[in-house]
Amino acid sequence: MTASPPLRDLSGGVAIVCADGACTVPEIPVNDNRKDTMSVTISADLRFEVLDLVYRYATGIDTRDWDLFRTVFTDDAEVDFGFARWESGDAFSAFMQETHDPAGRTLHRMTNTVITGVDPLTARTYGDALVLEGDNLAGTIANAWYDDETVRTDSGLRIRRRIVRMGSMVNVGPNLVAQPSRNG
Repeated sequence: MTASPPLRDLSGGVAIVCADGACTVPEIPVNDNRKDTMSVTISADLRFEVLDLVYRYATGIDTRDWDLFRTVFTDDAEVDFGFARWESGDAFSAFMQETHDPAGRTLHRMTNTVITGVDPLTARTYGDALVLEGDNLAGTIANAWYDDETVRTDSGLRIRRRIVRMGSMVNVGPNLVAQPSRNG
């Protein structure tokens, strides 16, 4: 198999090259300080496992499948949103259920996931969320990036530590396509 041409993450100019089932990506700092980058090699299987973890987070919220959502985090997960912090997967899951169950439609989009380190395995993901109020007439759009530290458990990859760095949060409405049904 020949190497694919480099893919460009336009947000940070990251070149990713994949060949023979493995991708080589530069290491990206998980803080706001720039540093020299090092090349790390990850398997395509590991990359898909990280993406599955990130997508289960969004899907669990938007479908209100709290059992699925809970599979994203370790029991002792530390989650920091800047304005609030949780010290366990159960506590964070309970908060998300409490705040999203009364909502109307929600759309969580997770994109631009980049593996940022391998020991420990870390990743950065961009997130956009639309959370409408119960009547679907108005709501909030939030944008952030998620810095995750993951660990392998008997049940697969899980997030041990998540730091959310909010970029913006704005009110929206009226929703011109509002429909009274929930979640759909």
